[in-house]
Amino acid sequence: MFEYKLDISEETGVIEGRKFNNLDWSNMYQPDLVFKDCVIIDSKFLGADLNGLRLENCQVFNCDFSEAKMPNGVFENTLFYNKENQKGCDFYSADLRGSTFVCCDISTSNFYRAELFDITIDRCQAQGCHFELADFTKVVSRKVIFSSATLIKSNFQYSDFEGVYLEKCDLSESKLVSVVLTRANLDGANLTNTIFSPSQYDGLSIFKADLRNAEIDNIDVRALDFSGVEIFEWQMISLMEEMGFIIHPNN
Repeated sequence: MFEYKLDISEETGVIEGRKFNNLDWSNMYQPDLVFKDCVIIDSKFLGADLNGLRLENCQVFNCDFSEAKMPNGVFENTLFYNKENQKGCDFYSADLRGSTFVCCDISTSNFYRAELFDITIDRCQAQGCHFELADFTKVVSRKVIFSSATLIKSNFQYSDFEGVYLEKCDLSESKLVSVVLTRANLDGANLTNTIFSPSQYDGLSIFKADLRNAEIDNIDVRALDFSGVEIFEWQMISLMEEMGFIIHPNN
């Protein structure tokens, strides 16, 4: 049985094992909420202040978190992707700084222009996500900007990272197949043990990126500046073959 309202003033502690439909918390202030084993569908959280939100073993389908403030959120073993209609949730321009997604399915979710500094996405399904122009940076001064993100051991196949700044961020052991990296900055990024096979990479910068033990495919190595990029000796063979060299074993 679904509930259509949730009065937080009447709640104490953890909200557990309940189902909600068509909640409208737009622009509401509801910090430090904890949901466990709950279902939340077709609900609106536009512009809501949900600082410290925690979701554990939940199903969150067709929900709109556009422009919501959700820093320091913790999301574990939670599904944000509805397999029936193949839709994720909308985090357009949401504040997710310092938040953590662990063992979640966020596939096809929209993070366009979201604030994602210091975010962690670990062991997640994240296929077809929209990260275009998402902000992984923190401005220290007019001349100092640095980025922070841990996007590890996750499947980002078909996701769009156009225009993102991920300098020195950790993407190790992730699947980056058919991803869009147009005008992305991955300088100094940890790309070790990834499957690195972008579909679009015009303007991509990978200066001093660490690609050791990565499976590098579908890249015209002549189209990118590989200055300072780290790889193992065995990876050099496939890169040379991509350039048209015919490699023979030593006599």
